[in-house]
Amino acid sequence: MYYAMAGISELEIPKEKSLVIYISECQNRCLGCHTPFLHYKYGDRLIDNFEDIFYLYYDYFDVLCLLGEGKCGIEEKNEINYYCEFAHKHFKKIALYSGRDCEIEDWMKNFDYVKLGAYKENFGPLTSKNTNQVLYKKSKDRFINITSIFWN
Repeated sequence: MYYAMAGISELEIPKEKSLVIYISECQNRCLGCHTPFLHYKYGDRLIDNFEDIFYLYYDYFDVLCLLGEGKCGIEEKNEINYYCEFAHKHFKKIALYSGRDCEIEDWMKNFDYVKLGAYKENFGPLTSKNTNQVLYKKSKDRFINITSIFWN
């Protein structure tokens, strides 16, 4: 998997500081996408830089937020789960911004937050009450829709 950039944000998970890593080779190709450069192979291999990025920002974030799944194949899912385990081992929460129109899949159940749903311009982003996208938070062994937290 390749990543284009990383940085701190308070937008992806409300009331949390996130280390956001933008994953390239997105397969969704959403019309109106605000990061269309992520549709292509762009940046450096994340596995080669992940631990350096994680430790560089460690004191400044609560949630590691992966924006995208790359090619979304078995290799990418395994790599993403490695990052999930690593974050939990280091006492950090982890979020996946999938962007696919799907249900929560078994491999996603290790995450503390999962955002699903393709960006559809006529419905707007998570901050719109009309959005088709959903942000789930894991509570015990189930995921609860917390999307409305963006509307307050």
